[in-house]
Amino acid sequence: MILRGILMAAATLAAGAAFAQNGGSAAAAGQAQAQQQQTPPAPLTAADKPNLSYAIGYQIGSDFVERKMDIDLNQVIRAIQDGYAKRTPSVSEDKMHDLLARMQYQMYTKAKGEFDKLASENKAKSEKFLAENKTKTGIHVLPSGVQYRVIEDGNGSQHPTLNSEVTVHYRGSLMNGLEFDSSFARGEPVHFKVGDVIKGWQDVLPLMRVGDHWQIFVPPA
Repeated sequence: MILRGILMAAATLAAGAAFAQNGGSAAAAGQAQAQQQQTPPAPLTAADKPNLSYAIGYQIGSDFVERKMDIDLNQVIRAIQDGYAKRTPSVSEDKMHDLLARMQYQMYTKAKGEFDKLASENKAKSEKFLAENKTKTGIHVLPSGVQYRVIEDGNGSQHPTLNSEVTVHYRGSLMNGLEFDSSFARGEPVHFKVGDVIKGWQDVLPLMRVGDHWQIFVPPA
């Protein structure tokens, strides 16, 4: 989805959902309460110092590998020791700032190039998928490009608006079938304001009624 893949969601408006125009967020309140009830971690002690120090160093080293940074590890260790001991650096601060800025720009341009390439490829795949999908039986296409299929009709009569709050059960997946989120897996539906979710859902949810079960295909943004 981040890389412009099609978001597919099977959404069901839960029975008994209230299409309220006003009201606080029950989900937000529940999350705040859950955070308050979490047990805080045990405080660090002197006995933790060796393992904590190793953990910090390991995290730094792993980050170098993850970012594919070509560095002189001995110089890194020396610089850490100099900085920790508050010794005068062997490289001027202006030079360090210049080198770090150039490195960050180089890493940014490389990452952006890789992202743009992958995004372009996924966009082409998404367009091909949607073009083929809209010809299938039972597929409806909205002006925004969002597609949906009615799996089961509900017995409700009301349609929500963008200001309504709805309760929805959903299962989200990419066009390759990879499931990335599911209210079913969590064992409870979600409650939200229609106008606060992604544009594709804003286009579809006002068309649904309580009990409706649809498969929704959301194009890349």
